[in-house]
Parts: sequence; C-alpha cells; structure tokens
Amino acid sequence: MTSSAPVERAISFYSKGQPALILEGVLHEPVQRTQLAPIVILCHPQPASSDMNDGLLVALARSLAQAGMYALRFNFRGVGRSQGQQTDGRLEPLDLAGAIDLALSIRDVNSSKLCVVGHGFGAYIALLYAPFDLRVRTLISISLPLFRAMGGFPRQFERPKLFMTGEFDEICPLYKLEPFVEQQQGPKGIKVVTGARHLMRGFEEPAVNAARTYLLKWANMPGV
Repeated sequence: MTSSAPVERAISFYSKGQPALILEGVLHEPVQRTQLAPIVILCHPQPASSDMNDGLLVALARSLAQAGMYALRFNFRGVGRSQGQQTDGRLEPLDLAGAIDLALSIRDVNSSKLCVVGHGFGAYIALLYAPFDLRVRTLISISLPLFRAMGGFPRQFERPKLFMTGEFDEICPLYKLEPFVEQQQGPKGIKVVTGARHLMRGFEEPAVNAARTYLLKWANMPGV
C-alpha cells in the first residue's frame, strides 16, 4: 500500500488482566511500504501530568510512519478516555501487554520487529514488562526516572536497548545512568541529547532523530 500522507487512526483495545479495561490509542500507519513493516509502541510519561499526546511521542510516531514503520501511542489506564484508575506502575504493565497484543494483530506488521519506546514513567513501565515478553525485540528508554529503577527490576531486558538522557537531566543524570546501564545484560547503548533537561522539553527534534536513527539501523531499513 502506498499513500501520500501519514494516516493516524483513533483506536481502542483491551488491557490484559481481569477486569480487562478499554484503553484508547492512536495508530500511525506507514506512509509507504513494500513488505511487512516494523511496529513501535510508545509509552507516555507520568500519567498525572502527561498522556499519549506528549510532544516527543507524537513527533516520533509521525517520523517513524514517514520512515515506513507503524507506531502506536496509547493512554495508560485512568488517563484521557482510557478506563480504570492510575496505579503508579503496579498495573500499567498490563496496559502495555494489551497494546502489544493489538499491535501484533495488524495484518501488515512484521511480528519479529517490535520495539517499545518508553518516555519518563513509560520507560520505567517498559523496563518492568519487556523482559517477560519475548515479542519485544528491542527497547528505547528515554529519560528514565532512575529513582524508580534503583531498587532493580524483577528481570533484566537482555535484548538490544538504548538509553537516552538529556545533558542536564536532573532526574536521569548521566553519572547515575552510566553505572545503571553498565549493570544491564545484553547489547546496550547510551545517547546523550546535548542541552536537554528531563523529558527533552524543547529538544524533541534531536531526541526524535536519535531514536529514529537507532530504529532504522535496528530494523535494517534505509533512511528516509
């Protein structure tokens, strides 16, 4: 299928777990593709102050669609029109699991090329959940709230991963991120966005470019 402009569709899907909750999202379809397309699932920052319309995630989703990938951003439980109540990370991994189920039900998705991108709180949820789901083939953690991660995770994500932080990020400072990443098993890397503070506010473009470059290389796709 070939189209001249990205298509963004409002969707809904069920979380995992009981009771299953109806969550809202937006699916960005690739502008053009000649084969099965990778898909990237985007998890937003702190639910109390953010949602799937986070500027960085919207810009990244659109950039990835232009590059020939699917991108799915969604609201965690209790955010926007998603059902349920926020649980500060206790049950939100079930929301990501539901998003992955939906993503892999899309006919033209390459099931062997699924990435999860987490931003802030979303990065924490991604690192909590992804080690238990072999369908997640790579992960990008942006502005990880390290105070949540210092106690460790039940299991490490041993597949390829990239950690991104801002040069002046006070929540995810490089001097603390480096030893954390060093302890992670499997392929890993760190990207520092020059001049950026926490959550990359005002530096969305270089952050998007860095994430897109990583994903194009990982998916073995040409730059667009």
